[in-house]
Amino acid sequence: MSTTSRTFDKTIYALAAIKDGMEAYQGLSKLELNTGDGGWTVTFADVDTDFRPEELASEFANYVLAQTIERRH
Repeated sequence: MSTTSRTFDKTIYALAAIKDGMEAYQGLSKLELNTGDGGWTVTFADVDTDFRPEELASEFANYVLAQTIERRH
């Protein structure tokens, strides 16, 4: 099983945007959220076979960024 992760800096990203992303992507991968001192890390496991883990993680990061920007406007 291949896993990958993305870390989101707390000074840039909104936790609500990450949680929205986790809800939107829940059918494509097993997602786990961990909190660190400076950010939140999302781990992707059991990724849908239609996607490569790195590809899905990158698309998720784009989603979270867009959601964060939307919340600021």
